[in-house]
Amino acid sequence: MNNSTGSDAGIGEAPQARPASRLPYGMTGEEPVFERVSALTSALFGRVYVSIVIVSPGAVWRSIDPEGRLILGTPFADPVTASGRSMWLEDVRLDPGLGDHPLVSGPPYVRFAAAAPIQLANGAVQGALAITGPETRALDPLLLANLERLAAMIADECDRARTAQQLRAQEAAVRQDRLVQAVFSRAAPASIVMTDRNLRVLNASQRFLDAIPMSLDEAVGRSIEDLVPTYHARFASFLDRCLAGESIVAERVCVPTRRGGVVWLRAELTPWLEADGEIGGLISATSNITDLVEALERSERSEQRLSLAASIADLHVWELDYVHRTLTEAGAPQTLFGRSFTFDELVADTNITIDPRDRARIEDEWSQAVIEDRPYFPEYRVARDDGREVWAACTVKLVKNEEGDPIRLVGAMLNITDRKLAETALLQAKEEAEAANRAKSTFLATMSHEIRTPLNGVLGMAQVMAADALSPAQRERLQVIRQSGESLLAILNDVLDLSKIEAGKLELEEIEFDLDEIARGAHAAFQAVAEGKGLAFDLVIDPEAQGQYRGDATRLKQVLYNLISNGLKFTERGQVAVRLARAEGALTLTVTDTGVGIAPERLAMLFDKFEQGDISTTRRYGGTGLGLSICRELAQLMGGEIAAESTLGAGACFTVRLPLPYLGRSDPAAWAEPAVAETEDLPPLRILAAEDNPVNRLVLGAMLQQAGLVPVMVGDGAEAVDLWRRESWDLILMDVQMPGMDGPTATRLIRAEEAAGGRTRTPIIALTANAMSHQVSEYLQAGMDDFVAKPMEVALLFRAIERVLDAAESQDRACA
Repeated sequence: MNNSTGSDAGIGEAPQARPASRLPYGMTGEEPVFERVSALTSALFGRVYVSIVIVSPGAVWRSIDPEGRLILGTPFADPVTASGRSMWLEDVRLDPGLGDHPLVSGPPYVRFAAAAPIQLANGAVQGALAITGPETRALDPLLLANLERLAAMIADECDRARTAQQLRAQEAAVRQDRLVQAVFSRAAPASIVMTDRNLRVLNASQRFLDAIPMSLDEAVGRSIEDLVPTYHARFASFLDRCLAGESIVAERVCVPTRRGGVVWLRAELTPWLEADGEIGGLISATSNITDLVEALERSERSEQRLSLAASIADLHVWELDYVHRTLTEAGAPQTLFGRSFTFDELVADTNITIDPRDRARIEDEWSQAVIEDRPYFPEYRVARDDGREVWAACTVKLVKNEEGDPIRLVGAMLNITDRKLAETALLQAKEEAEAANRAKSTFLATMSHEIRTPLNGVLGMAQVMAADALSPAQRERLQVIRQSGESLLAILNDVLDLSKIEAGKLELEEIEFDLDEIARGAHAAFQAVAEGKGLAFDLVIDPEAQGQYRGDATRLKQVLYNLISNGLKFTERGQVAVRLARAEGALTLTVTDTGVGIAPERLAMLFDKFEQGDISTTRRYGGTGLGLSICRELAQLMGGEIAAESTLGAGACFTVRLPLPYLGRSDPAAWAEPAVAETEDLPPLRILAAEDNPVNRLVLGAMLQQAGLVPVMVGDGAEAVDLWRRESWDLILMDVQMPGMDGPTATRLIRAEEAAGGRTRTPIIALTANAMSHQVSEYLQAGMDDFVAKPMEVALLFRAIERVLDAAESQDRACA
């Protein structure tokens, strides 16, 4: 409980005085149910505008505008008042009837609206309880149901007022009848009967006769006990007292009906006097107040429901009445405060329930809310004697009279401790997950560098040695070394690819490529493997599939290579067939083999990480079980899908469907193989190489020497910058990760000095084991012109050298 506000907030200011002329049934607008419903609605829905609309013939009363000064009315309540059905508009802008309303397109920019009808017991719709908010909100059936229950509370109040009004009218009619002594008028508003001292009927109103039922002639002379035995039995003692001269009024009497039900009656018994002053009998006037009693009972039940709902929802609703010096509460304050408070305690210090750590903030915000006469919606820790940390979300409103003096403080508090604990746990889990992800990325980057560096030595020297004169046995052994290194590199690439996919960092390229080139390249790459195993290896490219596409050619090749490699690996006899087709706007890759096949129970898990067709597969054929998982992820990233069909012992068929844009047939002139940079084509060059690892320096030197190039080697970036300053160079090969000064830092220094001194730009190629796309972008931003990934391939190295030298030459010509 604090001093924030929970009454309804509307569009524009609402005066406290509410003219009775706009409310039906004698209601004034000061009924507590209006404030309570507004407070509870605000507590349940948070920061919303609450409007109670009561409609009567020729008049409309609105809680936010009791004097009817707002020209825009209540557009969000009117549809419900008209239809009698609840409404929930998640985004009002999308509603054809309300989307263009000034309250939606202009201040206060309503985005969410909901309303429930105020429906009386007789089915008539008396108005609506409406809420609006500045943010869209998805349908919440429970909240809508609660809104309907709150509307029902207002309906109960209207029913009570209506019944009370009816009762007052009946009583007035009885008094009027007494004044004019028209007791037995057919228009009498009550069931009236006049008897003699023996309780025999002398006269009766039509209502009494209708209830018997019989005519007046049939009723006269018969006893009350005979005509209405249940009435006589229930009122026997009252009848005797009345005949003794006592006038009796029974406000609420329950009388059983002939059909087994009950009715509630208000009875008034009066003796009448003969001309000589003696008691001649009695007059009984009874009114059926069943509707009134039931309305009162519904009101009591609604109060009980409110209290129960507050307890279940851990909600505490309260009201400080400064005029009558009372504290009214619903809910369970014990769960929030651990104790109860009195009116005097809360009046002395309304902040007594707020934790001292939050009081300064609450006091400042509350003071502003009071000045602006608006509700206040704070969240704070509750002050408790046991020191337990309990959080509450509040809605509070200070109600003032016309002179500006406070008369009531109304509010509601919701225990949000579990939500706060969940938010704290979620934040901690998020931080831990981010830390774990950073640690994973760092580990993978480190492992990539540490594994690629020795692989660079293995594969690099294998390439250098392949150019030497070797005996057949030596060349075979060298090929084993190279294939083993490439297999290890493939495993490393798979792990890194999967990690990038899981982290959402794998980026796809969008380039034009020729499908024939990729397919025939893949076929040529595995032809020797198929021939070595004695397998038929067919490639079919349907005519409609041939041509140019737009997409990531590298990843498409990766998927195709993985599927062909798997097919060849698991097939001992028969064939592996590759087919490419295009249908319904999608490219289809199909790889079929006659291998070992896959058991049905393993097929569903085939594309999971580290899964293979058989548990024994790893021992028999090797592999990490990542290839197919990566294929699936890549296919999905490209907007496609992959599927597998297989029969154990009869082979398998893998189908990939990719919706790649088809650009048309290829230019036959573009089918020629690109020229490979031959080592002897490179001119004499002065090359500066920065590499800290001795093995990598040896590999790099050996590769360059094949082209007759002898680089000058330095051990880190600082040495490279110093030597560049002193001499002129045609090309710099710069390792990225070095002790002292790293490659990107050295490159930035060189580029800065080139720009400052007007020196000719020296091409710089990055040599790195860290070749993820975001890392390559960093190298290029530092000023490097190209990169070669480790382990280095001789052909790729010379192609990169040729590219940067051609680019430098073109730039020189453009500047000449």
